[in-house]
Amino acid sequence: MKLKFLLINAIDISKSLQTSLPPLSLGYLVSSLRSEFGHDLIDFKIIDREIEETIKSYKPDIVGITCVSQNYNYAMKYAKLAKKRNIPVLIGGTHITVLPTTMTKDMDVSVIGEGEAAIRELFSIFLKNRKFTKNELNQLKGIAFWSGKKIVQTENRTPIVPMDKLPIPARDLMKIEKCTHVFSSRGCPYRCIFCASSRFWNSTRFFSAEYVVKEVKHLYETYGVREVDFWDDLFIVSKPRIKEIIALLRKEKLLGKISFSCAVRSNLVDESMVRLLKKLNVKGVSMGLESGNQRVLNSLKGNNINIKDHMRAVRVLKKHGIEPSASFIIGSPDETREEIMETFKFIKDSKLRGFGIYVLTPLPGTPIWEYAKEKGVVSEKMDWSTLNVEFLENHQDAIILSETLSREELYKLVLMFKREQKKRYYIDFIKHPKNILRHFYHLLKNKIAEERNLHRAASLP
Repeated sequence: MKLKFLLINAIDISKSLQTSLPPLSLGYLVSSLRSEFGHDLIDFKIIDREIEETIKSYKPDIVGITCVSQNYNYAMKYAKLAKKRNIPVLIGGTHITVLPTTMTKDMDVSVIGEGEAAIRELFSIFLKNRKFTKNELNQLKGIAFWSGKKIVQTENRTPIVPMDKLPIPARDLMKIEKCTHVFSSRGCPYRCIFCASSRFWNSTRFFSAEYVVKEVKHLYETYGVREVDFWDDLFIVSKPRIKEIIALLRKEKLLGKISFSCAVRSNLVDESMVRLLKKLNVKGVSMGLESGNQRVLNSLKGNNINIKDHMRAVRVLKKHGIEPSASFIIGSPDETREEIMETFKFIKDSKLRGFGIYVLTPLPGTPIWEYAKEKGVVSEKMDWSTLNVEFLENHQDAIILSETLSREELYKLVLMFKREQKKRYYIDFIKHPKNILRHFYHLLKNKIAEERNLHRAASLP
């Protein structure tokens, strides 16, 4: 009889983007186990809801959970449900990687960092013994586990190189729409102080152009995918790789048959880059612009980017018919209302159609988390839902780091940005009153872009 492995994507199922994103991190684990052990030893199921019912009906031999910090309350709850039935629990993802000491007693093993190699070694042990022993676990790299009342963390695991060693994720266990996402790299060469993703991956590694085009072709032929969003932290790091992707898509007669979107950084956006993206059939890009004030921008992103880069990027992208959307962050500790109004003015002057505004949130693993920890407003024993970055939903409970503005003042400022956003949708509708479908298409695409920026910032795996 096959060993049953239940993989749980611990998300907030009330959030449309979280439920619409196939959990590729779990798909990579499944495909890695299949490549190691074949299809005959392990049965897999991936879920994000009806957890208790599925545990009862599926009767898994082992449970794996992944989550980001703002969803860690769910992960703890699901681990408890499994442990009540004496089922071994593995936990992985961004949160447990940066805060392994938050493991609960209901979790047997944490996977620190990327999990494809670790999961194969863990299952080599489990398939043999149907349990984990401390001696065997101690021999593995990149994990943490309980030894009595102590958490033991083993030596870090070397990142996977080359990335092409990984099989493409097992999408047969997921619902794949005509618009879906792909990872063509892991990591980011920049270190924005609010971003947990760059700390999770630690280095930047790329799948080859051949690998990327093979995966895109598989999506096109197997699932009828016609829109692909590259979910990389920063897709445009390597111009030569983009040129190679274009050439290979042309060779496969796919160039122009699939549209793409991706994340860019304004200081890397120039005429030559945008012409490349146009050739690739990129229809829209998202940018973390963060601020329209140079001092605040420097504090959030470093001294390698400026407001002129932002304006140029928006202008050049629009010139070539690529729709830019952007995210902005307000509420830094010393940011003034006047500086926030400079961001508002930038949005108006640049005529951005799609943008999202977020209040600075201290995600674990970031310098902002350490700052908030020193201030005593976060800890390893907190209500993790307070890290929800959708400020209008939880502004009464959200963590406020601003020392110049009150909670209510920030709330009113966010509402001001939201009114501007709605005004833009209305103006677009007035300009094209006969083209209702076009108006609602842009509204939907802008909402998706806003949510994409939101969850990139929150490091959704």
